[in-house]
Formats: sequence, C-alpha cells, structure tokens
Amino acid sequence: MKVNEKNLFKKCIFLAFLVIIITIVFSIVIKYNVEGEASLPYSLEKILIVSRIDTKNNEDPSNLWNVSLIENNNIFVYINKSEKDSKETIKEIKLNNFHITKSPKLGQISIYRPTGDLNNLYEYSEQNYLNSDITYTGAAIDTLKTLEIGNEGGMLGFRVALENIGNYVSNTDEEIAYNGSLLTKANIPDTDIKFSISFDILITLNSNITFKGTLNMDLPNDDIITNPDSYLEITDFDDIVFKRI
Repeated sequence: MKVNEKNLFKKCIFLAFLVIIITIVFSIVIKYNVEGEASLPYSLEKILIVSRIDTKNNEDPSNLWNVSLIENNNIFVYINKSEKDSKETIKEIKLNNFHITKSPKLGQISIYRPTGDLNNLYEYSEQNYLNSDITYTGAAIDTLKTLEIGNEGGMLGFRVALENIGNYVSNTDEEIAYNGSLLTKANIPDTDIKFSISFDILITLNSNITFKGTLNMDLPNDDIITNPDSYLEITDFDDIVFKRI
C-alpha cells in the first residue's frame, strides 16, 4: 500500500512539474506573439509620407483645361542600425503582401517602385507591384532607382498611387494650381479618396536571419487639400511587432 502511495505521489509531482513547464512555454510563446523580438540589430527609424495631387493632360482642343487627377503618396522608410556594436549587415529588405484594407470611393490603387533620380523618381515606373514584391539589396549607399539600401542602414521608397479619381475640365480658368485645390474644383471631396493599406517588411541580415513586421497606413495625409506637398513623419512604431521567421 505504501509503495502505491509513493508511486502516486511521484506521478502527481511529475504531472504538476509538466503542467508548470507547459504553462511557462505557452506563456513565452504568447508573449513573443504579442511583443515580438525584444531587440533588433536594425529597426524602423521613421517613415515619411508625401501626399500630393498630380495631373495627366487629356487631349481636348475644345477646352482650355482637361486633366485627369491622380493622388500620389511617396513613402520613404528609414532603417536604423539599433545595435551599434553588431557586426550584422543588411542583406536585403523586401516589401510584400500589399493589401487594401479600406477601399476608396473613387479610383484604382497601384504600387510603384522608384525608377529615376530624386527629381523624377517614378517617371518610368509602370509595373503595378500590388500583388508582387519590391526588394532592396544591401549596398554601400542608398540608390533608389536601382533598389539599393545602405547595408548598415538607410532609406528605401515606393509610391502608392490612386489613379483615375476624376477629371477637371474648364474653359474659364486662365491658370490652375496643380495641387489639392483641383479636388475642390472638380467637386471631389477628400473623403472619397481616403483609403488604407497594409504591407509586410522583411529585413534579412547577412547571417540569413529574417525579421518580419506588418505596417498599416491611412492615405492620403489629412491636409492634402491645404498643402500642395503634404508631409507626414511617423516615428512611433510601438504597435509594430517584428518576429523572426
């Protein structure tokens, strides 16, 4: 009888120990899923969003002005080396899994990669990357048109365009300002061009370790009507969780 009691006691101790271990492991997994990596060798420093209304001329000899309106958002992502003593460098940074989480009432959304210098970044950009990847490779310096980013931190960029949102046609205006005021002239409320997107950013190091986080953006910037070039700088990334994959 005493032997059975000892065996039962040992089983109870083992089961209690097993439950504690499982609880600890489960808690660690839950904590990681919620908080992600405690520290990263490279992290987001800031995001700059430049929103503006651009135009495309339509052939129309009967009117002084006939332009298609396009809402462009040039997005610049700055990557910072957060562990100064780390010997890790950036192998590549990939942007993918673009999703429209809130659709605009007007227009169609396209994602473009830079193809030129800073003064004509997207002049030759045609492919829509909404359903594909934009990959920057680590290099000595940032070069947007060749999709290169400094391997110890730098800047990458892409454009989110809302096209075919409407036309502005006039035979009375002697001059027009190529900015958000054209929305008002074309009777397009800014609420009709509001939309939201999400995308993943994957930072791969030279050691082939990859960290992935998901970013969400509401576009365009709120002051696009009043500012010809509307700038929004984001530096708070507490809600973005990076995980090792």
